[in-house]
Amino acid sequence: MIELRPSRDLLDPEFAGYKLSIDPVPCYEYSLEDDVDHILPSDDQYSLLHAKVFGLHNHLYADVLSEDNLYYVDERWRLRRVRQNNLTGRFEGLHTMWEMTKHHPRKPGHYNPSLSFTSADFAVVSDGAGSLYIVYTGNREEADSFQTVHVEEPCGEEKAFKVIHSRCISEGGHKFIHCLLLHIETRPEEEVKESKEKGVFTTLLEWLIFNDGGIGKWSLHASRQVSTVKGIEYAAIETYCTALYVASENPVVFTKDSEKPVEDRKILEQENMQKPKRYMWLQNQEDITVWLQLAESVVKQDIHVKACADCLTITCRGQNLLEGDTCHRLSTELPAVWTLEKGKLELTLNKEETGLMWSCLLKGCDEGEQITDPALVAEIHERLAHLCSETESSGGCVTTFNSEQLEECDEVSSSASFLHRLCPQTHSTTHKVTLGGLQWLFSCQLKPERVPAMCLRHDVDGCVWQPYEPGDSIREKPATSDDKWPLKHVGTFFALGYIQAGKSQRKFSVCSPDLSYVAICEATRHIYIYRQPCPVNGELRNRRTGRHVKQVAVQQLLNLDSQEEILGVHASIEFLYVLTPSTMYAFHINVKD
Repeated sequence: MIELRPSRDLLDPEFAGYKLSIDPVPCYEYSLEDDVDHILPSDDQYSLLHAKVFGLHNHLYADVLSEDNLYYVDERWRLRRVRQNNLTGRFEGLHTMWEMTKHHPRKPGHYNPSLSFTSADFAVVSDGAGSLYIVYTGNREEADSFQTVHVEEPCGEEKAFKVIHSRCISEGGHKFIHCLLLHIETRPEEEVKESKEKGVFTTLLEWLIFNDGGIGKWSLHASRQVSTVKGIEYAAIETYCTALYVASENPVVFTKDSEKPVEDRKILEQENMQKPKRYMWLQNQEDITVWLQLAESVVKQDIHVKACADCLTITCRGQNLLEGDTCHRLSTELPAVWTLEKGKLELTLNKEETGLMWSCLLKGCDEGEQITDPALVAEIHERLAHLCSETESSGGCVTTFNSEQLEECDEVSSSASFLHRLCPQTHSTTHKVTLGGLQWLFSCQLKPERVPAMCLRHDVDGCVWQPYEPGDSIREKPATSDDKWPLKHVGTFFALGYIQAGKSQRKFSVCSPDLSYVAICEATRHIYIYRQPCPVNGELRNRRTGRHVKQVAVQQLLNLDSQEEILGVHASIEFLYVLTPSTMYAFHINVKD
């Protein structure tokens, strides 16, 4: 279990807010010949899972290797490219790059078309009607058209799905394209009755692997399926296609694998329930208490406890009862204290960092059960009382923003969510990152060779985290659970968590690859730009405090002339691109010197 702890160097506790700027932002627009192909959910697609899949679908696709090229699928199922001149900023016109050759007439239950650029010369496309296309693009800077090299209905005839990620790797003279597809299915009634989760729908991820046979003749090589009862916020295939990353509130498990059988989940769950826990543990802000049940014949002379700064060992009559690295560091100033009474061993350990709540006692050990401390729960409720009580707290709680500014939209889910790293070889979770009560803000592609980064709310800020492959950055062997999974805090958008929570009409949130600005797009017309703090030329002081202001963050409001729904958005370093059903816009956010 891994916990995300932001870097203090990337935080600013004295951030004063954004200054509203009325400076004009140059805007270029281009009218499309045919409207964007935009599908609405049918009467059977009524769940929250469907609402997110349809409502948050981004119809605008940017080539991360060449951000001047933008793509969308029109209502005639043609992949259209809009190219922008990087010198003048103006659009050079529309060009049809490719057309879907196998058509299923639109009918209820279909999804929106989706596209993923797999590599410098390949892409995968879904028509939203059940067909998956592997498309050879060649050099996309020079290509005038793309070519279909393979068509398949991987989920069944006219079984609609959405492409969310893909990668291409080479091994032994063969090319392998890994595709990640998402679709939502109705759960069997028996499964709903037996399960603790009563949701009617489940989210399925299909991990497909296509092989070119070394001669460019593509075929389906392997297929895997992963499921979770609730929705997912994030899913991506690891850089070298050795694992799958999924952020979800509920457990994520393999359900099918064409290369090796998947063990029955029900049997595993029953075995885990029947397996007794070796120890119980409880924590508060300062210390941890551990209990082990031993034979009543055991005496104190039989017990040996060794508690170091980062490891714990308990032995009884020469045999290890507990041994391993602790989740976080223990205090070496205060010794561990233990007692033994009628075979019950009670051990008290002191945390080095007071207030840090541990996700587990020993790393990689699931043989213990954590007990919730009623006193700690009461203390937390008391501290948060000013957020929900009708009477304002008079306590001396210091916050970046007034408690009056916190609203219902600032609340987070009561369930813990996790970022999982799933291994296809063992069908298990090798690494897990606890997201706790952190709100998911958005994901962003910072570097083409990496998986998308994620922006999470920490307090009122939006912290950007970049996942890396466990172990070395370039590996010759698959990662194992012994390797630490690094997620690096690479940037912060100050107060973004609070700002985004107040945007009730928000549809898309995007940021530039260099993290110089973030854009929040509403469903229609309004787009809010928040720029990172920049040095101030000249003397500037805060009127209220008199403190010298060295840098200022800027907020700008952009308005579209049209009332059409915003269907897609993409942020490059220089431009913010916005797509409506009939028009493409380009706002020149950062002008090069």
